[in-house]
Amino acid sequence: MKRADKGAEPASLQTYRLAQPTATWDDLRNDALFGGQKAYKDIRTHTHADQGGVCAYCEIDVGNDDPLKSRIEHFHPKADTSTPMNWALDWPNMLAVCLGGSYRHGTAPHTLEPLASNLSCDAHKDLLIQQGHLLSACEGWVINPLLLPGSPCLFRVDKFTGELYPHGDHCAAVAAWPGNMHADLPALVVHTITVLNLNCPRLCAARLAVVHDIERNKKKMAALKLKPEEGLARLAQRYLQHRWPAFVTTIRSCLGAAAEARMAAM
Repeated sequence: MKRADKGAEPASLQTYRLAQPTATWDDLRNDALFGGQKAYKDIRTHTHADQGGVCAYCEIDVGNDDPLKSRIEHFHPKADTSTPMNWALDWPNMLAVCLGGSYRHGTAPHTLEPLASNLSCDAHKDLLIQQGHLLSACEGWVINPLLLPGSPCLFRVDKFTGELYPHGDHCAAVAAWPGNMHADLPALVVHTITVLNLNCPRLCAARLAVVHDIERNKKKMAALKLKPEEGLARLAQRYLQHRWPAFVTTIRSCLGAAAEARMAAM
């Protein structure tokens, strides 16, 4: 998981919210009279562009805005009516996420059998909520990608298993996390990984493919007799050509300081 950036709210969403302040999410998606359908289209376009075309949770590529690969997630439950806030139409509450492995006819790494153990992201989070294992308003229990620092990265990838873990040193360098319901920041990171099932076999296999590709190219750089820092800098430029490649946290783990320097330059 990396920080999800949030750009300016689409004007069409502002217009729709003024016209229909109590509308639900389904109202917006189905409403042609007050421009709801256009607002929905613009929400998808803007969130995908803001996030560089990757899922806000697992970092899988959803860059082409394919409705069979991505959807809009409301981090705070959109049905919450306990406050005057209409969470369904709140722009900062919207994230572009993948389908979490729930689309049976998708291809790997978006889908992998068995589906039950390979659910992730909001699909797995919603399952836990339905089972009563997680509060629907999970702020403080699960990290909101919009609140993550751009650097340092709080997650690291095990290069042998593809699993995500807290980055101990980086977590220690971050000030106390506001509203953290866990004992410390590493515990919050672990719980976030668990709730979103980011270490499901499907995602671990996808990360390992990235790791193996980078390691092969490291050997090629060494064969050219480049200095290690020069080789890593070249690889960082290759793998971080745009905002953002799929599994960018994996790339950061493999390329270290070279990746951080490249990201800062971008």
